[in-house]
Order: sequence, then structure tokens, then C-alpha cells
Amino acid sequence: GHGRDGDGEDRPTRARREPGGVMAGSGLAWSLRMLRRGGISLQGLLVGQKGVAPALLPKTNTTTSSALVTRRLYASQEAVQDAEHVHRPYVTRREKAIIESYAHPAREYLRGWEGDARLGEAVDSGADAAEVADQGKLVDRVVPVLNRSLESVGEVTLPGLIYDQPLRKDIVHRVVVWQRANWRQGTVKVKTRSEVRGGGRKPWPQKGTGRARAGSIRSPLFRGGGKAHGPRPKDWSQQLNSKIRRLGLRVAVSSKLATGRLTVVDELRIESEVPKTRELREFLDKFEADRTSFLLVDDAAGVDWSSYEPYHAQTGVRKSPWQWRSNLLRSAKREEKLESRCEEFVKLERSAKNLRKRAKVVQPEGLNVYDLLAFDHLIMTPRAVKAVTERLSHPPPRFY
Repeated sequence: GHGRDGDGEDRPTRARREPGGVMAGSGLAWSLRMLRRGGISLQGLLVGQKGVAPALLPKTNTTTSSALVTRRLYASQEAVQDAEHVHRPYVTRREKAIIESYAHPAREYLRGWEGDARLGEAVDSGADAAEVADQGKLVDRVVPVLNRSLESVGEVTLPGLIYDQPLRKDIVHRVVVWQRANWRQGTVKVKTRSEVRGGGRKPWPQKGTGRARAGSIRSPLFRGGGKAHGPRPKDWSQQLNSKIRRLGLRVAVSSKLATGRLTVVDELRIESEVPKTRELREFLDKFEADRTSFLLVDDAAGVDWSSYEPYHAQTGVRKSPWQWRSNLLRSAKREEKLESRCEEFVKLERSAKNLRKRAKVVQPEGLNVYDLLAFDHLIMTPRAVKAVTERLSHPPPRFY
């Protein structure tokens, strides 16, 4: 019962003693599992010269530049690159369980799903399309698009994988604690008795004065002395998995939609040539909520999504649309960033400064869980909805 066989010998010792025996926790066992997961057998590694499998031989790819870039290509990767790129969302095991337990046809993000046949059956089953699902069923939601007069001018479909997540207070709490901890500067510092200027001479003799013994006037007992056990510089930052952070943002956005506090407007634009707080305040007053704060999200990057390529031309690394967009914005110089920002967004951002805590304008990159909890109502444009959807519909970046 303690990892021993019938003859009394423990299993790790037998695995080391017997020929071909591999310990479950050894590095060789881990390597074999990784090879099997990649579709490569141990016999395949032994085929060929010098024990190198033909599938692992590097290939040279010529690009438009003068230099030749050598990259490692696998047969499965070549098939994916040659085929037309079709984006499939990242679905966790918990989300798969929800989809299988509740069949509903309003799940467009699962059309053409090839990973698990049961998910396709959950979509194609004869469920009632008119049935209104509760929050957390991962069902697509149709939201009207309003104009400045709050009149419906169209509709937009919000994927249920992002905007219909079940409420998880524990996840939201972990993300908020992580955000607030990373905001702390940790630069507060006070001086100890050894750092305060002066106090090098003994103020009075040890005996004979009738006073308490003292060695320095910079002792914590004296006025003007050092601080005992005071704050020192410290790093308060915390680490949180990217999957938890993304799930927290999905839950926060889904909560806004479920409570009716998410509005999609066709555009957030200031009509005047200069920033005007009054014009923005008049628009917010149409919601008839005096003590309601608003979080405005609009895409001001001006990135052309049609020029997206799923694979890097030189390295062959797969890039999600959001990764590709972020790399473009990160690589641009400061002057180019300022020029690429939409003038309408700059006017909107400056118009909201005088509203203090009632309104805040952010880009899709700056949408976070803390602001979603701090502000009552979320207002987004169709461009921002598309950018946030691309941001949250892809798994964390994995380089291979």
C-alpha cells in the first residue's frame, strides 16, 4: 500500500533496475509523453540516420528579405498553414460541460466545431430557439444598437462564450486583489536611527546624572530621532494566471449584460470641433440616471483588421488577431501612436475629464475588472465590441 509490489520492492527501484523501466516522474517519461501527445512515436525517432526523425528535420523557408530564415516546421503545422485559416474559440472543460448539459441553437461560435462532436450535437439539437436562457448558459445574446437619441438602429450579436459566462465572485475577487496589489508603488520609506543626521555623541554620561541612560539623541525615544520598524520599500505585485484574468473579465462583462447595464451605441462622437463636457453630459443625461457612473469604451487605434495574417512571415509563429494588433501598437513610435489615434476619441477623452468620477473613457486594451465594478453602466461601440471579442475569444499566447 506504500508504493511496493508483492515482493517487497518499491516501484521506483524496480523501474530503475529493470531494463527499459521508466519512472513515472522522470524526465524521460515526461519526454515520451510529450512525443506521444505530438503524434510522434519512439520508433519514429529511431528511424533514419543518427537517430533523427524525418518529421523533425528543420526546413529552410525563403522570404522576401535577402537573408534566409531557418525555422522548424512540423508536418501538422504545414497542413494548417496551407489550409485556409479558420478561427475556433478556446473552450475550457468547464464550458464544455455547460454546453453539453444545456442545448440551445444560439451558439454561433460553435458552428463547424471539429474538436468534440458532442459540442456540435448540443448546437444542432432540436432545442427551442425562442427559449430565453438564464445567465451562464453560454448562449449568444442579441443586443440592439442605439444612436445618440437612444433609438434602435440595428442589432449586434454578442458571443455567449464571452458575454454569457456564469457569475463567479471568487474569480472576480482574485482579479481585483491582483489589480490593486500591482497598483501599489511600494516606495514608502522612513529613516532609522542610523540614517538620521546627527546623534553620534553620547548625550550625557552613563551614570551620575540621575537620568535614564542614553547613547544617541537620534534614538526612537527622542523627538527628531529615527523610526523603529517603519515601512521600507517593498514589491507588492502578485502573479495571477492569464486564464484567471481573462475569465474575470468575461464574468464582469457578462454580469453587466445580465443586469441590463450594457449598452451598445453606434458611435461616441463629439459634434463640436473642440472638446465639450456639456455635450457629453447631455448625452449621459438621456439615460435618466443622475447618480449613475458610466464607463465608455471605444476603439481609437485605427488598425485595419483586414490585413491580419495568422502566421508571421519570417518566424512562422502563429499570432492571434489580438496579438497581431498589440504588436503593431507596441512597435509603433510615440509620434505614430499619437497620429494613429482617432481625433474623435481624443475629443471624447478630454470631454470626460471634467466629469470626474461620473464618466471614464478607455480603449479596449484598458478594459479591466476593477473599472467594470467601479462604474455602474457600460457603454460600448460596435468597434469596441469587435476588439474586446477578439481579445477574449483567443487562448493565451503559446509559441511553438
